[in-house]
Amino acid sequence: MRDDEPVTRSYLLPDHPESAGLARTHVRALLRAYDRTELVDDATLLVSELVTNALRHAAGKPELRLDLAAKRLRIEVVDAGCGVPSPSTDSHPDRTSGRGLWLVERVASRWGFVRTPGAKSVWCELPA
Repeated sequence: MRDDEPVTRSYLLPDHPESAGLARTHVRALLRAYDRTELVDDATLLVSELVTNALRHAAGKPELRLDLAAKRLRIEVVDAGCGVPSPSTDSHPDRTSGRGLWLVERVASRWGFVRTPGAKSVWCELPA
C-alpha cells in the first residue's frame, strides 16, 4: 500500500446478531493482510460497537466499509436508520448496554455521522 493508494473494502452484513463477529473478522483480516496489526484491538472494538448499534437501532442489513490509508483507518457502518446517534452520558461500568458510542468517542481519534434519505452512516477513524 502506497501513501496515495488507500485500500477500501465493503461488506453487506446479515441482519443478525452474529454480524458483529463477522465484522470483527473482516477488519482483522484487512489489518493483518497489510501488516497493521497494531490497530487490531482498537479497530475490532470500534467495528463491533458500530455494527451492534446498527443492528439494535435500524432495520435491514448494515453495510461495513473499511478504508485503510497510510495515516488512518476509517470504519463506517451504513444502515437504514434515521435516528441521530448520540453517546450516552452515563458510562457506569455496571450498565449492560448503551455505552457503544461512548466507547467510540473515547477510542477513536474522530467520529461522526451523515444522514441521507433513507439511510445513516456512522464512521470513526484511528490514526495508523
